Amino acid sequence: MMYLGLDVGSLYTKAVVMDGDALVASRVIETTGNVSDEARVLLDEVLSAAGASRADLGGIGVTGRGAELVEIGDVRRDDVSCLAMAVSRLVPDANLVLDVGGQSVTSILIDGDGCVVDFMRNDKCASGSGKFLTVMAAALGYGVEELDEVAARSRNRVPVSSQCGVFVESELITHVNDGVDPADIMAGICESVAKILISQALKFGFQDEYTVTGGVAKLRSVVGPAREKIRGEYRDFPCDPQLACAIGAAFLAEEE
Repeated sequence: MMYLGLDVGSLYTKAVVMDGDALVASRVIETTGNVSDEARVLLDEVLSAAGASRADLGGIGVTGRGAELVEIGDVRRDDVSCLAMAVSRLVPDANLVLDVGGQSVTSILIDGDGCVVDFMRNDKCASGSGKFLTVMAAALGYGVEELDEVAARSRNRVPVSSQCGVFVESELITHVNDGVDPADIMAGICESVAKILISQALKFGFQDEYTVTGGVAKLRSVVGPAREKIRGEYRDFPCDPQLACAIGAAFLAEEE
């Protein structure tokens, strides 16, 4: 039996079809103001990609900031529970999850049974989030998909002194006006996001193994510097890390 997970995030809406622990199909679209209609279209698209129909589903799990705007779904759970569930099944030895989403960074401590022991989130400021990186990359004339390539060209990374998005953008403009290489600026901004991950991880103390999820987890320029400082063994999330929350929603639909 297959299960569908839907994560309505602030920047992107993700849908997955899971058969046990296997990812059968996935789709990601940008979240706009018409969430309910987008979710219905996305559901049909991901089912088509899976070669399945709604009759083939054992259930639908829904999560994310826009979950309440979606009419479909059998199970509706918060993103922390979904991430913990996804990691406990797919990265069973990891007891710490660092998730970098569109608007926030969330750290989740889980026990051996996949239950949430504690978590923290910086949701009062978008600094360190996917949106923050998107805005800063755009200010330098790049798309976020070019961020790794640009930062990799850095030869003299420029430190960013603030974690406030407004002040960081002001610093960025100053560096540009001073003729600093954009690659050095971008590398410094990525390092500032890595520092947020490191700070949250260290507040939970030493953990044996951890993983990073969310769209930003795909950026080597962020995860690389973070891995150098976070204590414990890093484990890759075995699927696209941007899909982790949706996968957890599908797992919860299966369990409930």
